[in-house]
Amino acid sequence: MLSTLTSIINASLSSGIFPNSLGQAIISPILKKPSLEHNALSSYRPVSNIRFVAKLIEKAVATQLKQHISLHNLDEPYQSAYKTHNSTETALLRVKDDVLKAMDKSHVVFLVLLDLSAAFDTIDHDVLLKRMNTKLGISGIALQWFKSYLSDRQSRVSIGNNYSDPVDLEYGLPQGSILGPLKFVIYTLPLGKIIRRHALDFHLYADDTQLYCSFDPKYQVHGSMLLRGFNCVLLKSKSGCLATS
Repeated sequence: MLSTLTSIINASLSSGIFPNSLGQAIISPILKKPSLEHNALSSYRPVSNIRFVAKLIEKAVATQLKQHISLHNLDEPYQSAYKTHNSTETALLRVKDDVLKAMDKSHVVFLVLLDLSAAFDTIDHDVLLKRMNTKLGISGIALQWFKSYLSDRQSRVSIGNNYSDPVDLEYGLPQGSILGPLKFVIYTLPLGKIIRRHALDFHLYADDTQLYCSFDPKYQVHGSMLLRGFNCVLLKSKSGCLATS
């Protein structure tokens, strides 16, 4: 059994093809919190039940992709999601530490929290592939495999014993996949560059973005410049530029 699975994984990676039959998923609505309204659609998260063999292939690719990113320092330093030795705790500690240090200097601190709605469903596959090529240096058969992985994907919704008709997934990443979270972080790599351009401090955790800045209230010019930077970033966020720039 192990040799058969190994052969399937090796064949997929060496050919640059992700099997079409493994790109089909059953989506089950999972209640986000027990306290939420059971009859409201917004209370549920669509989790994809992906085949076991597909997850094994994804795991092999995710391991190599993480090693490539780590070896060449291609990740965003202030992104704490899906990284070894990083968590929500490291993100909160960094932001809290910066805020407390600014307050110790009697500075004013502005903090804005951004949370993208249905973030995984908004991923443009062409933009993601371009980003993997230009920012991570992935090309050839490796890039072909990722293109194959994103292509011809279908899903059906399952509620009890009832199933919907299959739907082609032209955008987004499947919730419940192994590669999905890692690909989302890659997709949002330009965020750091955009925010730094406006001289703001920040920290990221997946689709949660903490923007903040501090300044001495005695110096109004410097404070006004930082606030204008805030406005620029927020306007780009509303227009969708943060995800596609």
